[in-house]
Amino acid sequence: MAIYTVSDLHLSFGADKPMDIFGGSWQGHERELEYNWRNTVSDCDTVVLPGDHSWALRTCDAAKDMLFIHSLPGTKILLKGNHDLWWATSAKMEEFRQKHGIDSVIFMYNDSLPVRSSGKLYAIAGTRGWLCPGSSEYKEQTDGKIYMREAGRLKASLEKARALTGSVPEEERGEIIVFMHYPPYYGKGGTLFTDLMEEYGVKKCYYGHLHGLPEGCIRSASLTDTRLGDGGTLYSLVSCDYTGNRLTKAAE
Repeated sequence: MAIYTVSDLHLSFGADKPMDIFGGSWQGHERELEYNWRNTVSDCDTVVLPGDHSWALRTCDAAKDMLFIHSLPGTKILLKGNHDLWWATSAKMEEFRQKHGIDSVIFMYNDSLPVRSSGKLYAIAGTRGWLCPGSSEYKEQTDGKIYMREAGRLKASLEKARALTGSVPEEERGEIIVFMHYPPYYGKGGTLFTDLMEEYGVKKCYYGHLHGLPEGCIRSASLTDTRLGDGGTLYSLVSCDYTGNRLTKAAE
């Protein structure tokens, strides 16, 4: 059993918004993603997808995209992205899940979920996140309250994650792994998000949202990984166009 992740699939099986028009890694990306997924993931594995799954505007219109994800191997844990306008309340999403029989898909709401992998219990924690101070797009008047709210949600998620990992004997205790849609930092500066991850001893955080080379994005030798300061949390960008539509292993 292993834990994998990939983000920003931007599927459009039920909407007329194909990503092929952007060329590059987006050309036929659904087929390439499916090929890589089926050759990487087994039915006993877990895949975490931190946002921007579908271009649908209504929940019912996302059915074809969710059925595609459901058809792929493994248990899928989905977090909300900024483009997931079809995402509804937890009650409505559970009704949608049952109606379409997508029982391999779990919609995660600012929460922490236990995942067993290779005899250890890992805690999958996270929230959507938001624009961080320092970004040219960040406006304190409109974004400050949302930024603080998302930080509070991450803290609550981490508290539950700590309780989950602490509920098993030390030899069975895996890591807390954080997944967010928005990058949890800007440039080389720390944020409330990164401070919380240091406080809770998080070693790995995976995020999406970014495409191409936007302002403030850090590229290391691997194109996706960075650390703020010495040691600490490793932050990895897993948008599918960055990973070449391949999945990243988060835990064995």
